[in-house]
Amino acid sequence: MYAYFLVAMLLSSSVTYAQRACDIKTIREFYNNVKVNGPLLNEAIKNKEVISSSIDIAEQRPNPELDFEYLKGDQFGVDVNTYTLTAKHVVEFGSKRDKRLLKAKNYQKLKNAEVDLSLFNSNLNATIGYQRVAQLNVTIDSVKEAIHTFEKIINKLSSRERLNPEETVSLSTLRLASNDYKAQLNDLENEKTLLQGKISFLSNCKNINPKYEYINFNLVKIDETQTNSVGLPQIEDLKVELAVSELDIQKSLGYSNISIGPTVEHQTVGNDEFISAGISVSFALPLFQTNNGGKLNALKGVGSQKVATSNNKEMLRIERMNLVTKLKRSLSTLSKMPKLKELENKHLKVEKLFSRGVVSIPMTIESHRQQVEFIKSKFDTENDVLNTYGKILLIDGNITAFEKLL
Repeated sequence: MYAYFLVAMLLSSSVTYAQRACDIKTIREFYNNVKVNGPLLNEAIKNKEVISSSIDIAEQRPNPELDFEYLKGDQFGVDVNTYTLTAKHVVEFGSKRDKRLLKAKNYQKLKNAEVDLSLFNSNLNATIGYQRVAQLNVTIDSVKEAIHTFEKIINKLSSRERLNPEETVSLSTLRLASNDYKAQLNDLENEKTLLQGKISFLSNCKNINPKYEYINFNLVKIDETQTNSVGLPQIEDLKVELAVSELDIQKSLGYSNISIGPTVEHQTVGNDEFISAGISVSFALPLFQTNNGGKLNALKGVGSQKVATSNNKEMLRIERMNLVTKLKRSLSTLSKMPKLKELENKHLKVEKLFSRGVVSIPMTIESHRQQVEFIKSKFDTENDVLNTYGKILLIDGNITAFEKLL
């Protein structure tokens, strides 16, 4: 019982320490934390351990065979007992073991590459989620500020005994606008709650509070040269290699294995004993089949995979080309948008003009609407750039380039 409580206290303290030590302040720190401490990393490691076991399976050799035979008979009234012991070693012809190993290595290479790209994609999406929560904090503040301004005007107008026609219409419009922003605020808060829970899990860190920071998208670089990285097109090539190695295995199965080993026979006839020794050899006669069905099926599999790989690589080429065009267009649009600091300074000037009574109520409503819509549009464009850039890096297999952007 005491041991149980001790373990529980140790685990509790370790969890508490992990939560305290998780002091993430920037998007780069979040990305690095997800890479090193995220639960998906442990999952990927375990998957690779399972994949590596395919090598161990392929290396296995057939067990030797041990045959024992006992015969009892009668020869003219004399008992005859015969004991035969044979130990056979299986010799694999057709380089079966080498072919199995080659297929296992190709399988490991393919699956490890898929795991690495899948992990990068998950970390990328988690980081975009972190940035989205930071953006939501800014958007929520902007919407709250608009609601506060509208409610202040509504209270001011509502306190008057009489309103002229323009003020009556303005009051009605303000109430509609305020309710609309309250509904938007609810949606934004709900989105933030869901995303925050997700990034907390993926970063293995609770109570995470992302702060928005401007990402220098001028650092986005598209490498048009061929690299040694394993991307989605290279994965398609690995699929062909795996199919070819399966064909080699099926070809090797067309050769019969030979079981060979020593044989010892001990025979007693009455009081006489006879001991014989020799060699036993057995193998399957290739009279009915030499695995032609398996070879034909594997050959068709290679042909099918080559067609699929060719189509997929062409689709990836077209997709990458379109993604690059999309990325350049989005980067151009984003470069022309003012930064949030500039927008905030302009909005403060408008607020001062409104406080002095220089700006009309309709212009105040329109000013806040434009500010909120612009913030949303700017953030959507930023996230579109991140998503598009991430997809290009995923195709290229250039998983280290994303860190340079952060």
